[in-house]
Amino acid sequence: MKLPIHALDSFFYTSMGVYSFRSQCEMLAEIGYDAITVAAWGGQLLTDLSLLPSVRAEHGLDIAALYLVLHEGRNDAVLRRIVESVEGVELIELAVQSSLNGESAILRVIESLLPIIERRGLRLALYPHRNHVTETTSQVVAICQHFDHPQLGATFNGYHWYASEEGDLEGRLRAMQPWLMQVTTSGSALSPLGWGGVATMEPPDRGELDNFTLLAALSRMGYSGRIGLLGWDYCGDVYLKLQRSLATIREMQERLSRHPQWAPVAGGQ
Repeated sequence: MKLPIHALDSFFYTSMGVYSFRSQCEMLAEIGYDAITVAAWGGQLLTDLSLLPSVRAEHGLDIAALYLVLHEGRNDAVLRRIVESVEGVELIELAVQSSLNGESAILRVIESLLPIIERRGLRLALYPHRNHVTETTSQVVAICQHFDHPQLGATFNGYHWYASEEGDLEGRLRAMQPWLMQVTTSGSALSPLGWGGVATMEPPDRGELDNFTLLAALSRMGYSGRIGLLGWDYCGDVYLKLQRSLATIREMQERLSRHPQWAPVAGGQ
């Protein structure tokens, strides 16, 4: 199945600066991406969110998600205002990086967001992120189970799953399946030279993380959502890295459609 592919706007953060949002959209549309995920971080915006509603008409792209980072006890109100006011997006991704008051306070923040999400017809996907409070897929699944809310789910990030060394790819995906709203990945190798001294972030055909196996596992479980490409810290020419990354995932999808039996499974059976 040819799943839609989008890029995170982190592709456009370079050592030379940040590309304008118009340039980001023009580049992605020209290369052939379906959508873009925009980061509002903890409320320190690099993109004017009032531009989001016009992206489809002007560039033919969807907004795959708006990515937010919660620092509980510090920016709770800021994030609520963003969720309350943003237009042109249907999915909010939320990573929980830090907390002043612990797990119960994090749950209260999420609980305060859910009525807004419900009223506005949005979805909220918790985002497991290495070196954050919600680091593993198991942690975000536990929160989803706690609330059991139809508009609360999770994003699977191949890089952060790999860097956290959770293992059991298919098992983790199956555990997330009832709540899985989006998937993001990149190439990666465990290395002290990588992000956080843990693992590199690279185009999806580089490193040790086998993204063909990830796509095969998603196919076996019937996943039909978007595939996002992380694009953080890739360095070099942004256009060429975007072009190469899209071509790589498209080729993997085509190969999987021809040879689904090629995907490795646990135990080699």
